[in-house]
Amino acid sequence: MPVSIVKMGKIDVIGLDTVKSDLIAKLMDMGAVQITDQSSKLTDEKWAAVSDKDGDDERATALDAEISRINTAIDALKTYSDYKSPLFITRRAVKKSDFTEVISNRAQIADNINDIMKLNDKLHVLREKINKNNTDLMAITPWEGYDLPLDATGTLHTAIDLGIVPAAADMDGLIRAISEDSECIFTREISRDKDMVYMIVISMKDEREKIMEIMKQRGYTPMPFKGMSGTVADNKQRIAENIESLQKQVMEVQGEIAAKAHMRTDMECLQDQLIMERDSERIRTNLLKTKRTFCLSGWVPEPCSKSVEALLEEKGCYYEYRDPEEGEEVPVLTHNNAFSTPFSAVTDMYSLPDYKGFDPTDIFSIFYAVFFGIMLSDAGYGMVLAIICFVLLKKFDLEGMTYKMIKMFMICGIFTVFWGVMFGGFFGDLIQTWGSTVFNKDITIPAVWFDPMEDPTKLLIFSLLLGVVHLFVGMGINAYMLIKRGHPMDAVCDVFSWYLVIVGAGLWIGGSAISAALVTPGKYLFIAGIAILLLTGGRKKKGIIGKVTGGLSAVYSITGYISDILSYARLLALGLATGVIASVVNLLGSMIGTGIKGAIALILIGIIGHIFSMAINVLGAFVHSSRLQYVEFFGKFYEDGGEPFKPFCKDTKYVRLVNDINK
Repeated sequence: MPVSIVKMGKIDVIGLDTVKSDLIAKLMDMGAVQITDQSSKLTDEKWAAVSDKDGDDERATALDAEISRINTAIDALKTYSDYKSPLFITRRAVKKSDFTEVISNRAQIADNINDIMKLNDKLHVLREKINKNNTDLMAITPWEGYDLPLDATGTLHTAIDLGIVPAAADMDGLIRAISEDSECIFTREISRDKDMVYMIVISMKDEREKIMEIMKQRGYTPMPFKGMSGTVADNKQRIAENIESLQKQVMEVQGEIAAKAHMRTDMECLQDQLIMERDSERIRTNLLKTKRTFCLSGWVPEPCSKSVEALLEEKGCYYEYRDPEEGEEVPVLTHNNAFSTPFSAVTDMYSLPDYKGFDPTDIFSIFYAVFFGIMLSDAGYGMVLAIICFVLLKKFDLEGMTYKMIKMFMICGIFTVFWGVMFGGFFGDLIQTWGSTVFNKDITIPAVWFDPMEDPTKLLIFSLLLGVVHLFVGMGINAYMLIKRGHPMDAVCDVFSWYLVIVGAGLWIGGSAISAALVTPGKYLFIAGIAILLLTGGRKKKGIIGKVTGGLSAVYSITGYISDILSYARLLALGLATGVIASVVNLLGSMIGTGIKGAIALILIGIIGHIFSMAINVLGAFVHSSRLQYVEFFGKFYEDGGEPFKPFCKDTKYVRLVNDINK
């Protein structure tokens, strides 16, 4: 197994209930054990007879609710104070002693949270009232032409009804329909919009029910203004005053919340403390218990096994440490060297390797950086990218995937500077353009190797050769895995045969460019490789026909290898694209004029244009470098599907606890 995939051991523990809480706390501090769920054992009658599931689900749920409540309070403080969201959300380092001191004031922090939640609830109530008033205001605005009080329902013998009718309705037909049986009726259109007609209907009380029935059949909907008295104008003024008063109250409450902004860091500490308590309670549900003992099982990385065993012995626990058994789902933890660790982000975005597979991060990282550099291929862009990433790493205490990605881009930026120098690219042809535009002189910085814009064929050949090396490494990993698993013949027939075919074809077709003596050996290597494929491609199939078709199918796979090799032409395509776009930006800047005017134009247009050019070309280099790993390289050997190792640890949200001497 490659050393980059850390060897795992399974540990089974039985201990006294008196040490359980302390042991769980120490294991959380250590962060070295993935505690597995053992509830499936309870399906066995023997286990079910002597043990039960541990943990308190109700307490974990209660802690979850409290965590959510604190989070709401923290969000309120951020919303109504002068808090500015940082570019990167990071956990701040806090000494364990300082954290303990903050948590010792837990009751006071809880009281502060209660105060903020009361104010937040008050805000919700005030906003609901504002919304209701706004709704009322919208409802009465179309009735501004109605002069009677809204609470007027009629006289001794007449009824007044306010309502709406769809704008598409036949109003003349509606009026005729209700006038047929009664001449003592009055209708008036107050206003209309694109959807509705707002109207008043005055009728005799003894005819009202019949008239309303006819109108409802034609889309009429009554609009009683319950709780409102006085005219529309009176109510609009009252509602506007209510809204203004409520908004003032909202501002006051927001100010009260903002005044408590200094409490946010303590509240964040308390939330993280509750997160740890909740996680501890949840992890207990993975344990089994008896009246006086508990049973724990989990995975431990081999480098951590000694410290875990020492802890178990200190607590007087009985334990067994063993290698994984066949069929067990073993979590995957990778450990890469300092250079390649940032590139593990590329592997993680794809899928972790199987525990028995191969982690290629240490190998492909150099290829990734080289490919990225060739695709971006501009020393100016590389310098900017590397400097930006370096500043971000120094300014922010980044962790996890974000840290890996930023550091990976910094490394790729350095490689881009190298290839930019080799190809003579510095913000495109900025040096030459600046010299001719500003100083009217021919200033050039020649490429150390060659200029791809002048000799693209050379870069194409180099790209394809680099691609062949990349593929050969992937094929070599496949051969290594086959030999290790006891299948050396498969390595010879399915891998080394393709080495012969590809090398032979290359020498046969292009060897004359180096020496005519290489052509004939190349032809024989190619023929030998094809012969091996034809004779052994169907070795695992039954019958003559199966073996023949298997051999032909193996030879036909050459089309796939040709496609894979040609995929590396994207190194040329993206490298040229960077140079062309950058040169166009410089050309646009130089068209304004010469001298000082030209210098100003070059600077202004250059800043905007090169930011755009760099952004799209960095994105392209990232995507296509990843694609070459995922499709061409991984496709030759990679076995994915590994589940990440998830140790029981202090998985906090806001703070990162450090020893007092480490901060």
